Amino acid sequence: MKLDIISEMSAQQLMHYFCLISNNHRYDLTIGYSEHFFGKAMVTSIQTGNMVLLCQEDTFAVDHWAEKLGIQKEDIPEF
Repeated sequence: MKLDIISEMSAQQLMHYFCLISNNHRYDLTIGYSEHFFGKAMVTSIQTGNMVLLCQEDTFAVDHWAEKLGIQKEDIPEF
């Protein structure tokens, strides 16, 4: 099988690392900012390995990101 590279880019990316603790859960997240995601941040849960792209408006769409990032229902209002 031959693989063709259809796109390759490098970028300087601003990364933030967060360790958040609620009453019962710990969340380790990275948030990466790049120009390659149409102004959205790449949020990755270190525990689950899942990633979502989010902009500020997307934070209100809890169904889009909470389960993917492993956020427990009781902690969603704090997020």
